[in-house]
Amino acid sequence: MSKPIQSVQRAIRMLEFLAQEQGAAPLGAIAKAAEVQPSTAHNILATLVALGYVRRPATGSDYRLGGRILNLARIVGDDDALRRHFRPLVVEMAARFEESTYLIVPSGDELYYLDGIELQNNPTAHSRLGRREPLSSSAIGLVLAAFMPGVAQSLVTADQRSSLTEELDHVRQCGFALDLGNYQSGLNCVAIPLRLHGETVAGLCLNGAARRLPQRKLVSIARAVADMALTIPAVR
Repeated sequence: MSKPIQSVQRAIRMLEFLAQEQGAAPLGAIAKAAEVQPSTAHNILATLVALGYVRRPATGSDYRLGGRILNLARIVGDDDALRRHFRPLVVEMAARFEESTYLIVPSGDELYYLDGIELQNNPTAHSRLGRREPLSSSAIGLVLAAFMPGVAQSLVTADQRSSLTEELDHVRQCGFALDLGNYQSGLNCVAIPLRLHGETVAGLCLNGAARRLPQRKLVSIARAVADMALTIPAVR
């Protein structure tokens, strides 16, 4: 058996300690748990921060588990079940409206494109399937934040605009969110929350060229998709 690499052992100890401390702890406590000097702990943590497994908020001295480590926990969860459950809706939506459609889930401080159907008429330059993107106030980001409290907290931390709370309230009232060329010029989007047993677990996003998807049409699509989602058989 190969001799364990000491720096890797220490990094794992730090991550395990942060998990035991409910995801946050100061440098001194982390160093003590890993049995290293604070300067050594700081260097290892800096590497973990750069890789996204640990983060250090702008305010406060505690280190926290980052989006990447939370992604790993999510990946071994129920992604496959969500994909199977909502796949018929993704297929039906793309076929009915002839626009690219995505199933998106929160993943730490990111959004993960879990499934989708991309059509050639989509002006997006690259495929989004299987990609992760930073959580932002895009249509899908607003929908997930509006209906999932944990996501809301992350978005508020990332986006300090005073109008964000009002935007989230508006999305809750409407039941959907629109993006009219803000994310990408010439690309319009509508996003709605998807629920299981009354709890929002994902979001569904349709996007396409702005000339084909004016605001009025997006609102109509949002209402139609909400009705379609209600027809999906409940998961036992």
